[in-house]
Amino acid sequence: MSTKLKPYINIGPGQIIRRNLEALNWTNKDLADIINMSDKSISLLINNKQSITVETARLLAKAFDTTPEFWLNLDQNYRLRNQEEGKAEEDAQQKAEIRKYMPMLEMKKKGWLFFDRTTESQIEAYKGFWRQDLLDFSQFTSSELLLTRQSKVDENYTKYYTKAWLKKVQIESSKISVPNYNREALLHLLQSYSNYTVIENGINIFIEDIIKCGVKFLVVSHLQKTFLDGAAFMDCTNPVLVFTCRHDRVDNFWWTVAHELGHIIKHLHSGTECFMDNLDEKSDNNQEMEADEYAAELLKVADIKEKAFAYKNYFTEQRLLEIAESLHINSSVVLGILQFNKVIDYRTLVKYKKTVLNDIDTKYVRG
Repeated sequence: MSTKLKPYINIGPGQIIRRNLEALNWTNKDLADIINMSDKSISLLINNKQSITVETARLLAKAFDTTPEFWLNLDQNYRLRNQEEGKAEEDAQQKAEIRKYMPMLEMKKKGWLFFDRTTESQIEAYKGFWRQDLLDFSQFTSSELLLTRQSKVDENYTKYYTKAWLKKVQIESSKISVPNYNREALLHLLQSYSNYTVIENGINIFIEDIIKCGVKFLVVSHLQKTFLDGAAFMDCTNPVLVFTCRHDRVDNFWWTVAHELGHIIKHLHSGTECFMDNLDEKSDNNQEMEADEYAAELLKVADIKEKAFAYKNYFTEQRLLEIAESLHINSSVVLGILQFNKVIDYRTLVKYKKTVLNDIDTKYVRG
């Protein structure tokens, strides 16, 4: 395969005219007089601001002992390269603009988008994702996005990428069919929330049971710079609960799900609310604190802390198992709660930090 070589600098006829003038010790006025053109026209030619016509090429050929074809080809190639470079710059600008709002390569790697290296392909992928006929970024600038818990690092990118993530979640949740939402049935179910943490295949049984109550559940991985653990919002009349598995641990699953259920029970009223949460740190937002309190009740956090506090300086595996058994809660969940609340060190009993993604039925994993 041959490689097309391109000059480092796009040399136009103007530079060649200037070199010839210097070699012959002529001025612009000399050339204007010789080929009977105005000083302004000579200046435009030297600055590549005026195309060379056939007549001008003949005159320059006579003046500099060349051929008309030399000047016509030089001018044509210069202007073609200019057009190519202009298109390349435009392509680069469009690609950069899209990536300002969406991490395209990451979304492609996840299988959310399909495109090649061409700008046209990436524009089509973007428009297809947002269901657009024309390239439009207004959805990122026309409305505020509710982010009740987010990292303050690189805030604009967090906001933009989170909106792209939310769109993916909305696309996937719209494909899920569940019964009509039954809030009372869900409340009754949640009275036994902690029991699901210890029964065999409890995660999938729990998911199936909340689906029967009309709650849509799905796992959609987070995007870079979103720092998301979970989300809750309404899809028409059904609540949607999303788990990202950003932290692939059993305790993170049960806490995140409990927190988002707190939003569903307490805060999803009008259908327009949307909660997307980074649960790495505690929050002073009222609704977030309410969701935390609700999750703490479901997982008996106060009882766990009370039973463990007296032993925090010499917390043993036996003590962990005793607390888990007495409260009927998974030992990994107990450990995670104690570590998050700084009752014991994060390095304690690391063998009880169990992964969760492989325990979730793949039919719930949507990206």
